[in-house]
Amino acid sequence: MDDQKIIELFFKRCEEAIAATSEKYGKLCRSISDRILKNNEDVEECVNDTYLTLRDTIPPEEPNPFVAYICKIVRNLSLKRYRHNTAEKRNKVMVRNLLSTFIYF
Repeated sequence: MDDQKIIELFFKRCEEAIAATSEKYGKLCRSISDRILKNNEDVEECVNDTYLTLRDTIPPEEPNPFVAYICKIVRNLSLKRYRHNTAEKRNKVMVRNLLSTFIYF
């Protein structure tokens, strides 16, 4: 399906828009997210959040290069998830090291 037709489906609030986007750009979105996250569950969550963001933002917006708009959204969501996962308080390696320090004392 053509990008302009997919955008028109989003403007009509048609559920087929997400299915068409997933069919055409799902593999690209998963690839971008996987290169950043390296975790299948987080990748799927970011891709699904991308579709949700598209549904929420396209009626006011009309992205000219649709693929660039999708890539930007999935990249930003993936980077946000990466920062969340690797934050010092949530980092599994830091917690493991911290716990091993407490065990020896």
